[in-house]
Amino acid sequence: MAFLAVASLDTTPLRAASAWSWFHPPLRSLEQETQALDAQLAQLPPLPNPQAHEHAGFHSGWAPDAESVRWVQVDLGRVMPLDAVVVIPAFLGGTTAYGFPSRFRVDISHDPEFAESTTLFDHTGSDFRRAMAPVYLPAAGQEGRYVRFTATRLAAGNAPRFYFCLGELLVFSNAAVVSARCPVTSSKASETAPTWSKSNLVDGISALGLPVIPGSKATNGWHSAIHATPEHSSWVQMDLGSVQPLDEVRFVPTHPADFPDRAGFGFPAWFRLEGSDEESFLNPKVLFEAAATPFPNPGDNPVPFPLHGHRARYLRMTATRLWPRGDDYVIAFSEMQVYSGGRNIALDTGVKVTASDDVFAPLWQREWLMDGLAANGRLVEWPVWLQQLSQRRELEGAREELASRAAAALSVAQRHALWWGAGLSAVAVALMIVSSMRARRARQREMEALRQRIARDLHDEVGSHLGSISLASELALRESPEDAHATLDEIHRMSRQAAESMRGIVWLVREGGEPTLDRLMQALRESATTQLQGYAWDLQIPDDAPKLAASLDFHRHVFLFFKEAVHNVVRHARATAVHLEVNWNRDRFQLVIEDNGRGFDPATASTGSGLANLRHRAAALRGDVVLSSTPGTPGAKVTLTVPLSSSTPTRP
Repeated sequence: MAFLAVASLDTTPLRAASAWSWFHPPLRSLEQETQALDAQLAQLPPLPNPQAHEHAGFHSGWAPDAESVRWVQVDLGRVMPLDAVVVIPAFLGGTTAYGFPSRFRVDISHDPEFAESTTLFDHTGSDFRRAMAPVYLPAAGQEGRYVRFTATRLAAGNAPRFYFCLGELLVFSNAAVVSARCPVTSSKASETAPTWSKSNLVDGISALGLPVIPGSKATNGWHSAIHATPEHSSWVQMDLGSVQPLDEVRFVPTHPADFPDRAGFGFPAWFRLEGSDEESFLNPKVLFEAAATPFPNPGDNPVPFPLHGHRARYLRMTATRLWPRGDDYVIAFSEMQVYSGGRNIALDTGVKVTASDDVFAPLWQREWLMDGLAANGRLVEWPVWLQQLSQRRELEGAREELASRAAAALSVAQRHALWWGAGLSAVAVALMIVSSMRARRARQREMEALRQRIARDLHDEVGSHLGSISLASELALRESPEDAHATLDEIHRMSRQAAESMRGIVWLVREGGEPTLDRLMQALRESATTQLQGYAWDLQIPDDAPKLAASLDFHRHVFLFFKEAVHNVVRHARATAVHLEVNWNRDRFQLVIEDNGRGFDPATASTGSGLANLRHRAAALRGDVVLSSTPGTPGAKVTLTVPLSSSTPTRP
């Protein structure tokens, strides 16, 4: 028998719950409920793959509208305490129950007219979830003789006709099936045997099959000897060890793997079931006999025989006509179960099996008739199995409802996410506008600061040189031609310095954004070429220095620091050679200016404006300047070290 591990459900909304629950918290609780349901489902047996059978079940008469009331009832023969009523849907192929009503109720009563009754189950107020699974209704020991199923909303057939169908109605009392082959009456029925008949409702044959948990441990059961003709009589009997009150004998058909297409393998159509207090069966009690009509092959279904407390020690099943296996004849059963006091006493120690003849093989033994195993797995108690399948149907219905609620909640979460997204987008746009306005104002402030710096540089650098040139030219006009030569040399020198200062300022103005350090090196080289004419000088730049850019303020302060330091060398050092060295990495920039002049005392020199300007530029760059010189010793060295990863330097 094939089995389905888990019903196919759309769990996409549930899988998405974790991601979307930020926008709609109820999704998280739905996910937790789903996980709890999955944990319960994992403990239940799988729903069997439904099997079609020619004895499909009971079919009501036709009704003109869906709200017509139709019923069917079973007479148990006497009043008795009931454990449960189990309703199994009919199956005619496809994937779901056939003709199961949308609304119904189940009642029990002491009289056939149901003038007074007890309702076990009422689902007349809403539509029932149709599924190819049993409906297990606990009765908790309530007493009754008649069990009635009443449909209040019928299934739709070819319009304008409506009907309902049931596959099987099982009634358990003290763990035994007491409804087997009992009389059935109905308000109106469609009798089209063998498919539809009132008797099919209690024949034990349904689409669910055997109560088995599939597994690797299995046995075929008991198999008679093989005979050439069907008229041979073969029997198997069970010794219970003592006379006991018996509620039911239940035979489990076998379905061996070497005969995969033969459900109900070896189950005889003609047989007699007897009970006796004596092993010889000289005075047996006939408990059931299929003599007038053949017993239908049960396929993969347990076959119960109610005994209603009959007392016996020995039970014998005798095939009066053997089952045709092919060209030969046999009888065979997977299991023989005997219920007394609510339990299967066939499993007790000391129970023995004898037979008129046997086939002995690894999977065919007398002992396998009472080992609790079937040909495809472990047998479980029939009512327990049906109850668990009913519970699975309910849980899977609840899970489908959760999936539906999760889909609705997911839609809400997505709308919330859309609102949040729109709100965040609006905030982002507003921030972009504010940022743009701030950037524009910052650029305006930077432009204003740049204009101020240019004006100050023009005043300090070019203006001072032009003023000096003007004074010197007036002096030269008053001097004699012989004395004016030195003054004209000074005017020439100052005009050259003014032009060099102008070029530096123009370079800074032309550069936009963040110039590269390579561009700064070019400016330093050009400035050194102008300032250090007549000197032996060199500029050393490492080849492996990274390609980096820095702010315009950084370039301005370094460039003016360089000019000031070189100017001090030219004016005061009396040097003949100047060594310039630049190094940088991603964190640090260093400029070294070293000469071979007369040197100076850094403590005394610190009072002058030239070195003060150098310290001022270093502070603006958030760096340090180190003056290295010893009085009386040739040479001086100026080292500027500043960070490259710092924020924009402060502006003086």
